[in-house]
Amino acid sequence: MRAPLPTDENDRVAALHDTRVLDTLPEDDFDDIALLASEICGTPMGLVSLVDTDRQWFKAKVGLEVDEMHRDMSFCAHAVTGHDLFEVPDALADARFADNPLVLGDDNVRFYAGAPVVLDGTHSVGTVCVVDHVPRELSTGQRRALRSLARHASVQLELRRYARHAGDIADRMRQLDRMKDSFLAGVSHELRTPLASIRGYLEMLLEDDFDPDTSQRFLSVMQRNSDRLLRLIDDLLSVARLNGEGVDLDVVELDLAELAHQVTTSCRPLAEHREITLLNSTERPILARGDARRLGQALNHLIVNAIKFTSPGGEITICGTEGDEPEIIIRDTGVGIPAAELPHLFDRFFRSAAADQMAVQGPGLGLSIVRLIIDAHHGSIHVDSEPGIGTAIRLTLPKP
Repeated sequence: MRAPLPTDENDRVAALHDTRVLDTLPEDDFDDIALLASEICGTPMGLVSLVDTDRQWFKAKVGLEVDEMHRDMSFCAHAVTGHDLFEVPDALADARFADNPLVLGDDNVRFYAGAPVVLDGTHSVGTVCVVDHVPRELSTGQRRALRSLARHASVQLELRRYARHAGDIADRMRQLDRMKDSFLAGVSHELRTPLASIRGYLEMLLEDDFDPDTSQRFLSVMQRNSDRLLRLIDDLLSVARLNGEGVDLDVVELDLAELAHQVTTSCRPLAEHREITLLNSTERPILARGDARRLGQALNHLIVNAIKFTSPGGEITICGTEGDEPEIIIRDTGVGIPAAELPHLFDRFFRSAAADQMAVQGPGLGLSIVRLIIDAHHGSIHVDSEPGIGTAIRLTLPKP
């Protein structure tokens, strides 16, 4: 039975073609995803499959020789009609697939599970899927892992699309060419490092019978690296959307002191883990006009950034006043910023020398997101910093 067309079929295919990944050569990043899917789920086949208008094409494959097949035979064509994992425990007992040539023929497909690869959080363009020759069901952990690998595949496609658009601009502006190369190198490192860690721990878990405590530690490390990948793609998408569409604000009267209290509370566990004192001494109320969600996002970036660049035993203070203009100040006793780097501090993908020396993770997008948000509020940012002493960042916003 041919799969029904997704309701967003035209936009879905357009988004897939915009990645320009169809019919490209194999790449390690995708090959690793297919291999991990096969190993985690214990199946002979693991695939990164993309569903085009009339065909299913495999960007990466384990246990399969062909590069593509007609969409009418595709299990993945059913999976891309939604966003959740699609599982067929026994294809021969499923009316949708019982007469499928892949089931009745030499391929002997009996089990399928595919997690959709979603672009823009909207369009399912393919799957990370696994196939077996015997009926079975995935465990809860295997389903969770397959969904995670599908998100990683989505990240890879989004990055290629974003990099290509950056490249189109760079062709017209030679200056941006260096930024594109730096971006690709930085993001590639940011993606490969956690994914390699996840794969390494998975290999150990699959090869040896560890005690529950050890296994739990391995899983905790894998979860942290998965979170790191998700934060990266969130930042990339935020920058792309805020630049491309402008910042959509829900402006109301708000209390900056209350907002600072909420963000400080959420950041305190990280500060305590790093043995850093985080103090909030804002005077209440500090009334301003703004979007609480967006301003909270900006404050969170600034406080987390201060934590990253402050050594254990240091101190971060958040204070603010209403005065002539409502303002919030974040002061830290961190490494400080050299004067030569200050003009580039809010540039996209800029990483300071201290970030490399201290092995601080991230592609250099957080502060550019802060600038976009504050500019959209018609506010201002002022930075005072001295290497070895610390940094103070002052945010000024409009009055109610």
